[in-house]
Amino acid sequence: MDSIKQYLSNLMDYVSRMTTSQVMMLFGVLAGSIVGIVLVVGWLGNVSYTPLYSNLDESEAGEVISYLSDQKIPYNLSNGGKTIEIPTDDVYKTRISLASQGLPRGGIIGYSIFDQNNLGMTDFLQNLNFRRALEGELTRTIMQLNEVKVARVHIVMPKERLFKKDSKAATASVLLKLRGGSSTLSKHQIQGISHLVASSVEGLKPSNISIIDYNGNLLTSGSESDPLAGLSSSQLEVRKQVEVYLQEKAQSMMDDVLGTGNAVIRVTADLNFQQIERTSEIYDANSPSIRSEERVKSTLTTNDKSDETNESSQDDKNETVITNYELNKTVEHLVNAVGSIERISIAVMVDGTYLPQENADGETEMIYQPRPQEELDRLSAIVKNSVGFDSQRNDQIEMINIAFDKEDLTGQQQMLDDMYQREFYTDIAKKVGYFLLIAFLLLYFKKKSKKLFAAMATIAPPPQTYRPNNRMATGDGEASQQDEFTEPIVLEKREPKLIDKMQETAKEEPEEIARVIKTMMVE
Repeated sequence: MDSIKQYLSNLMDYVSRMTTSQVMMLFGVLAGSIVGIVLVVGWLGNVSYTPLYSNLDESEAGEVISYLSDQKIPYNLSNGGKTIEIPTDDVYKTRISLASQGLPRGGIIGYSIFDQNNLGMTDFLQNLNFRRALEGELTRTIMQLNEVKVARVHIVMPKERLFKKDSKAATASVLLKLRGGSSTLSKHQIQGISHLVASSVEGLKPSNISIIDYNGNLLTSGSESDPLAGLSSSQLEVRKQVEVYLQEKAQSMMDDVLGTGNAVIRVTADLNFQQIERTSEIYDANSPSIRSEERVKSTLTTNDKSDETNESSQDDKNETVITNYELNKTVEHLVNAVGSIERISIAVMVDGTYLPQENADGETEMIYQPRPQEELDRLSAIVKNSVGFDSQRNDQIEMINIAFDKEDLTGQQQMLDDMYQREFYTDIAKKVGYFLLIAFLLLYFKKKSKKLFAAMATIAPPPQTYRPNNRMATGDGEASQQDEFTEPIVLEKREPKLIDKMQETAKEEPEEIARVIKTMMVE
């Protein structure tokens, strides 16, 4: 206890002798140490939770919580009690254990509904279970998309009718809840979901599927219900793709020849979207063919009896030929290609050349010089070959040599250069400033730490040497023992000063000192 009191007393004395900066630095070190210890302890004791199940009914959530309580597994509730979270390390093990107990009892039902053998089930219930299973399997498949969080599928399968005119088409609706980062699905994803559902249900067409989100927005477009609108949209997209493709081909070649920014090319393509299916029969009257031929031969016999002894006979043969001819014909079934190019119009603007010339003030200016016609013709031929120019289609090309207005471009380039230089010098200044600040802080803390450690050394005094005296026997038989604590004393060596020399001289030769004083007083 005495040592502790002594240590506390020395500590208080040390603190009282410290300067304000030293006190602040000491408390900063202590506070940082305490905060670091708290953070490390909190990090070691922190347990991350992961959702075990979400969107559970109250009854199902109650059964799961009861099981977790019995197994002494910690849990948290969120989303109004519909989501149960447990430690991450126990998620998969707990799910397997709950599945063995048949929990949760609800959820998405698939074809597993037929694993239970229910005797005496009617056809109505059998068809209903089949529809529920199909909806559940489609829901599971749609939820595999990264953008989809929750999905519900409803299918309407009409009853079979005796007459085809009385039959109705199957319909379906899909409700989607998207994740937070996805505001909507792309057009291709929506079409993919529609064709997925349509391909899974017999007699279901993509046009009979409605897809909406949780906000009630209809995601399916009217392209299926309105073929003309979808066709117009697709035609515009195809035309744009063709024009961009041809334009990029020509622009890349001109940039390689003239340099970037010295030529501008625009292409307009007229496409034929008429889908014509034509069947023709062509007859050739000049080369008929025999279809059938019928030949009939007949013989007529005549007898003459002029007298009894002389008899003669005469045969008359006839042949009838019936020939049926048929003209040759050619049957053609033609379907025109959709989106074929009917006509191309090309507009090309080419910048001229610039030559440096001195003006009246002696300054150098760039003077515009138009390109010769021969060069323009060669450039025009390059563009024609790159886009597949065909004069028989009445394709047109117009090439103009004109001076480009590059003042804005030059100003923007200069502004970008200035901005880049400012950013470059600012970055260097920041780095130099950070370096100087770090160096200053290091030197400051090094200086303060030396003072701090030197001052802290005074709290605990240096260890004292213990020198016990030897036991000495005196003549009268008395023994004395004395323990002393001595500290080594180190004498400081220094050079003698002038006053010391004068004192030494005054002691040794006082007469000489008196004579000097008298002389000084006389003077």
